[in-house]
Amino acid sequence: MRRMMQGVLFAMIFVSAGGALDRPNFTARQVAQYDRLTHELIAPCCWREPIAIHRSQEALQMLDDVEKLVAEGRSEEEIKNIYIARYGPRILVDPPGVSKYWLYLLPFSSLIWSMIAAVFRLRSLVASTAPRQLSAPPELLAQVRAETEHLF
Repeated sequence: MRRMMQGVLFAMIFVSAGGALDRPNFTARQVAQYDRLTHELIAPCCWREPIAIHRSQEALQMLDDVEKLVAEGRSEEEIKNIYIARYGPRILVDPPGVSKYWLYLLPFSSLIWSMIAAVFRLRSLVASTAPRQLSAPPELLAQVRAETEHLF
């Protein structure tokens, strides 16, 4: 549903901006491919936003280049590989490899480790503030028992 809404929004923006959707030689598959690619490639000027959103000179140039490559019939992987060769894997919104999983795993693991550390710290604080039982010498205990035996 979200992808469909993004596609509709993309189509509205490009129709109003006079973009690739005005071209009669673009098929629906090519429009969808262009949409995916422009949302998967990062603008190399600041490395913050996809080129579909960013409006720098470099991003606009990349939009034109991607449009030409899609019109030539290149596959998504070919186009991505062209930009990876030029800029490195950082050009992708979601770079390949296992490093992206650490970005999701790291906050949760740090939260769990913090909770474990807090539990151990609270346990040590409670143990240090708990009243301690005093031990008396056995002779004193025997004397107290002898003196208090007749009370009970």
